[in-house]
Amino acid sequence: MVVCRLNQDDSPLRGRSRCPHCRKTIRWFDNIPLFSFFLLKGKCRDCKEEISWQYPLVEFATAVLTLGLYLLLIVNYQLPMTNYLFSLLVSYCLLIIFVSDWRFMIVPDEVLMVLGIAGLIFFAFFSPTSLSTRFLTGFLSSLFFLLLFLSTKGKGMGLGDVKLAFLIGFILSFPACLWAFFMAFLTGALVGVILILLNGKHLKSQIAFGPFLVFCTWVVFLWQDKINNFFLSILWP
Repeated sequence: MVVCRLNQDDSPLRGRSRCPHCRKTIRWFDNIPLFSFFLLKGKCRDCKEEISWQYPLVEFATAVLTLGLYLLLIVNYQLPMTNYLFSLLVSYCLLIIFVSDWRFMIVPDEVLMVLGIAGLIFFAFFSPTSLSTRFLTGFLSSLFFLLLFLSTKGKGMGLGDVKLAFLIGFILSFPACLWAFFMAFLTGALVGVILILLNGKHLKSQIAFGPFLVFCTWVVFLWQDKINNFFLSILWP
């Protein structure tokens, strides 16, 4: 719902949900995550048009993230509840960006703002890394992506990726953001080659880069120490 409304210049904070086909207001009992989709057999109650599988998939992913992060951070690592809540918010925002860029090739500014404000508040009180270091890392990350954007004339990536790179550098800081960028470029290249071979896409075909950035950022964000040690052991065995 958030992904679709943000990309249709609609507020996700007000107004009832409507069927995108017949525009009828969706009843509350037809709007229960996951359950309603299967009870309705994936079709609108009024017009019988099929409901996109995006909705149950994103709802399921959100549930998995919520439970999985609790088991990982609270039960396994025994971190404070503040770390769990912040990690949950970061994961939710990254999921929205992932789906939005994958489907619409847009990185919503509203989500970036929420992520930036939440990160600023959390790191100001709960991070050993100074905010100045995080801002500098974010600036250099954004500058690097801006240079890529200018050198490719916007064909390699969009300005949304440039803004996203700032937040990745700010949240992960140095050197963790380097691993996220490296993994994103590597996985993006591999997926691009696979799509070219399987679907006949050519090198000029547009493939959203944001989802690769988001996924690799999330992985590094949760397992930063282990990934740091892994790459450092390769560089300095």
